[in-house]
Amino acid sequence: MASHSPKSRFSLLSHNELETVLKWRNKPHIRQNMHHQDTITWTQHSQWYEALTNDDSRLFFVFYQNDRPIGVLNFSQYPSVPDTFEWGCYIGEDNAWPGSGLLLEIAALQFALEIESANALYAEVLSFNKSVIKLHTLFQYMPLEDGPSFVRDGEEHCVKRFKYNREQWQHNKAIVLNRLPKQICAAARNIEFEV
Repeated sequence: MASHSPKSRFSLLSHNELETVLKWRNKPHIRQNMHHQDTITWTQHSQWYEALTNDDSRLFFVFYQNDRPIGVLNFSQYPSVPDTFEWGCYIGEDNAWPGSGLLLEIAALQFALEIESANALYAEVLSFNKSVIKLHTLFQYMPLEDGPSFVRDGEEHCVKRFKYNREQWQHNKAIVLNRLPKQICAAARNIEFEV
């Protein structure tokens, strides 16, 4: 894959992308990091999409990299806190540009805290998902009290919770971006959202 910085476009999920997103949602490496691991049927997926299109509190973007769909970025209004967005994401395709996970982190912060001017961005990560926890730490998310414990494959885990305030991002953005490789910073300037 080319090493030059890609263009990242986030487009609201349409009916045309449903099969692709279902394929991604059912990949084992994606399901293992979700709260619910069961394989998703086409009927369940269609019902989920129908509910999504009728819910103004949620946004579901397909992540296009140089016009190739590679993953998703989604937001929902955090229950009981109107100016806070909760977010999630995943890369569904192999051989995405190196650093695509970092671009998802940047895009989430930019969309929620800059474009939408939310007061805070909230994230939950299952405790065994060490790579995402490491990314949140790199970006200087504030860790919150752990969520509920659960048992998976005979081992106890918990839900790690994180928060990022808008003022914190305004203060940290340049510092965080300056720590990243120059190619990531260049790619961060090529992020756009189609809402």
